[in-house]
Order: sequence, then structure tokens, then C-alpha cells
Amino acid sequence: MIRLLYFSQSTDVISDEQVRNIMESSRRNNPAIGITGVLVHGGGLFMQVLEGPEQAALRMYVKILDDQRHKNSQIIYITPTDKRIFVGWSMGVIARNDAVEFEQIMELRSQRRKEVVQSKVFTDAMRGFLKILNDGQRC
Repeated sequence: MIRLLYFSQSTDVISDEQVRNIMESSRRNNPAIGITGVLVHGGGLFMQVLEGPEQAALRMYVKILDDQRHKNSQIIYITPTDKRIFVGWSMGVIARNDAVEFEQIMELRSQRRKEVVQSKVFTDAMRGFLKILNDGQRC
């Protein structure tokens, strides 16, 4: 099993309806292929964590690359894992309005510029996202 984190930029303003469609599709299809994770969006950015069987997660990422709603996708972190962080979340969603609210994401991006994302920085960010999801602060 792997955990993969990527960033991308939206090509246009993404509506709430488009996000709902993404989430409905994810929640309908992900359980069958063993994918869990979270989508964070806002301020023209997307960040998504996919966790699941290696081939399924990589195939999902390749499929996501073809989505015309975003561009400049970059894998920020990928790691093998034997334990899911987003257990029970076929795909959670977190909406953020501006860069200030993307503080954890920006920290991961700055770590990426150093060529190595520190494991603790990544894990802390994932735990923060899980807390937000579990506290009900989602679309």
C-alpha cells in the first residue's frame, strides 16, 4: 500500500457543484479499488492524498492527470505504508478560501523545494487534515 500527495492548480474557478461531482464519483468508485484519502481545494489550488494498493493509487493518479479542471500537477510525497490515515474516508473534502488557510500545505510545498519532505512534516499535515474531516469541517 502507498500514500501519495500531489498539488495542482485549477484551470478555472471550480464551482461547488463540480466539487460535489468529484466527491460523488470518488465516494462511489474508490471503495471498490481500496482508495481512501482527502481532497483539499480553494484559492486556485488542489491538494489530494490518495492511499491504497500501489497499482490502484498510481492508476488513479494517472487518471487524475487527464482531468482538464487542473494543471501543473506535482507529486509532493509518496511513501509505502501499511496503515491508513484516512480510514473510513473513501474521499474526504476540505474547502479552503485562501493561502492563509493552506498553511500546512504551504509547509509541505516549502519542504518539497528542499527535495526531501520531512516525514514528520508530512505526518503532521495528514493528521491535521484528518482532524478537520473528523470535526465535520467539510463540504
